[in-house]
Amino acid sequence: MLFGQTPPPTIHGDPGSTRPRIAAWSLPVHDAVRRARRLLRDQISHPALDAESISDLDVVITELTSNAVRHAPGPYELRILHIGGVPWRIEVADAGTGAELIESLMRRPLVVPDQVEALEVGGRGLLIVAKLTSGRCGARQARLCGTGQNGTVVWFDLPTMRYRGSASSADPAHW
Repeated sequence: MLFGQTPPPTIHGDPGSTRPRIAAWSLPVHDAVRRARRLLRDQISHPALDAESISDLDVVITELTSNAVRHAPGPYELRILHIGGVPWRIEVADAGTGAELIESLMRRPLVVPDQVEALEVGGRGLLIVAKLTSGRCGARQARLCGTGQNGTVVWFDLPTMRYRGSASSADPAHW
């Protein structure tokens, strides 16, 4: 899981700044998933991130980006919010209107049916995202950085120092 004892990734910036900095990239529809994974890895690369955390990040960004391309109109964006030079939140934005639906899908309970035939064809990806991010994910309406048009942002938080050192760190009330 992403929120184990992984040290925070480091990125160059003003370490004393408490103002968030947003970096945004356009994701071309034909190459959105691969580009999002590459950009995320480039921005958060840190020797202390273990292979499991990198693998989890790949799963999460792949799921969010492929969902955007599959279910919402473009354009598509990857955004990384930094505070104090540390990547903190990752967002995938699109021109869709499904923030409330996405939020409810992330929060529903995972039901395991008795019979394989009862499994849904889709819909488990957002539950996997919620599990891998310990629930530090969500969706909201927002404007796209590149075009200014209204859309949906699906986000997840990265493990940083503010989550470490507390037995209750998985509880959002302690953030």
